[in-house]
Amino acid sequence: MGKGGITSTTWTSGSTWEHGDTTTIRVPVALKADVMAYARAKDKGEALLHGNSKEIILGAIAAYTELRKRDRHPNQHNKELDTNARTWDELRKFAKLLAEQPHLLGLE
Repeated sequence: MGKGGITSTTWTSGSTWEHGDTTTIRVPVALKADVMAYARAKDKGEALLHGNSKEIILGAIAAYTELRKRDRHPNQHNKELDTNARTWDELRKFAKLLAEQPHLLGLE
């Protein structure tokens, strides 16, 4: 009868997971590789894009700009939305970076 201790199947190197203890879960076989890839990336602290592409993000920026244009009240100083104003600087910089160098944001 075994009394515990180190055996031929005991792992001596410890866990390969950064977050420590693990547990067994049941997932569909068809999703196993995707779930493990997601879990490993999440464990390493890597950014996960969830399928967002350059085109989707640029489309969202354009939709937001149009939404802001529609939200303007007629009694506001300018009848038209001026996206060249300083308040739009960061969004313009982000859109330009996304359009010209998406690899810097981890996209392509």
